[in-house]
Amino acid sequence: MAVSILAAAASVPSRTAAGTPPITIPLSPSTQVLASVTIALPAGSPPNNRVELDATIGIAATLNVPQVVISFFRDGSLIFRSQQGLQNGAEQFYCVRAITADFNVPVGAHIYSLAVSRLSSNDPASVAGPITLSALAFGPVPN
Repeated sequence: MAVSILAAAASVPSRTAAGTPPITIPLSPSTQVLASVTIALPAGSPPNNRVELDATIGIAATLNVPQVVISFFRDGSLIFRSQQGLQNGAEQFYCVRAITADFNVPVGAHIYSLAVSRLSSNDPASVAGPITLSALAFGPVPN
C-alpha cells in the first residue's frame, strides 16, 4: 500500500532567538496562541490518515522554576498537551520542541494551533523566539 502526502503547511512567526518582542506566557487555564496553520485534506482522502505536527518554541525563564504547558489544538479542541520545567539560573533560555500526531482526521480544512501557558503565578516565563509550527498530512496509514 502506497502512502501519499495529502497536505502540508508551515508557520514561522520568528526564525531566531529574540526574533520577536518577548511574549509573556499567561497563567493557565488561559493560553497564548503562538502559531497556526491550516491543513486541507482533499475529498477522497483515506480515513486512516495522520497529521504530524512539529513545533519549536524559544522560552526564557525569568524567575524561579516555571512549569510551561505546550498545547496543540485542532479547530479549537485540545489534541495534545505537554509540560516542560525550566530553570532561570545558568540555563535561563530554552529551545523546546514538541512533536505529536493527529489520527483519522476528517476530510476538509482544519486549523492547527500551537499555544503555551504556565502553571504558577509566582514563576513567570516568556517566549523569546524562535517560534515554528509545521504540519504534514499523509495516508493511508496502518492502524
